[in-house]
Amino acid sequence: MDKPDDILSNVLKRASENITQSFIGNTDIRERVEYVCRQMSNRACARLLMACMVATIDRPDVDPRKPYTEIGDNDAFSGRSYDEKYITRFVHDHRLPLNPTTAFLTPAFRNLNRPLTLDLELIGRPRQIYKATLQLLDDVYQKRVSAEDLLTEIVRILLFVKRKREESESYLLGFQQKKHCHYRQKRLLT
Repeated sequence: MDKPDDILSNVLKRASENITQSFIGNTDIRERVEYVCRQMSNRACARLLMACMVATIDRPDVDPRKPYTEIGDNDAFSGRSYDEKYITRFVHDHRLPLNPTTAFLTPAFRNLNRPLTLDLELIGRPRQIYKATLQLLDDVYQKRVSAEDLLTEIVRILLFVKRKREESESYLLGFQQKKHCHYRQKRLLT
């Protein structure tokens, strides 16, 4: 079994090699992942999903919906530990468009002692992102999608968003430089 750092490295390689092609065939699941990953006002859900997927791949005996040791079940795990130990460094090293801190400090995910099941009403905005996140955890639990494919899809989308942002920033920087150059030329002529 690969270590979490190796899991993330393999997922990054797989996602990078196929950045324009989805790893998820089910349209509903694919749309949920897109929604969660592209939600700019709430980045915690994508990080939480990443931590849960790494844990599930690392330890197939865990339930991806139980990222709290306080639950006390044998299939529960510390999602915060996975997030802080592996996801934080991965996000930082690859400059992914996510929060720099753990998702488990977000009010909706803090201090829970029960599974993240579909009947749980998480409070936060936008509300739909929490429903989509819970549904994705259930999709993995119900084996409608593998943890590896979901994690790869999350990383693929984040890489794609990062690339588009960099292209946009590069374009704007070039535009500003041309504008500045034009302004300097105009001043020299007067």
